[in-house]
Amino acid sequence: MMQESVYLKLSMTQMIVDSTMTRLRKLVPSEGMISVLVVTEKQFATIEHLIGEPVTDIINTDERLIEL
Repeated sequence: MMQESVYLKLSMTQMIVDSTMTRLRKLVPSEGMISVLVVTEKQFATIEHLIGEPVTDIINTDERLIEL
């Protein structure tokens, strides 16, 4: 797994992307890493969200409390 934090920035033009990249290159920590993925609006519109079934067998009440 690569992510620790994920940030999103909307850039309407390639010029804004280039400007943002220039700023990021100046801000990258000496012992850190910044990964950038540029996605077009059309590609962004095709994102699929995969959501699993909710887990229902977890007891999240005082029902699981054991008094000794």
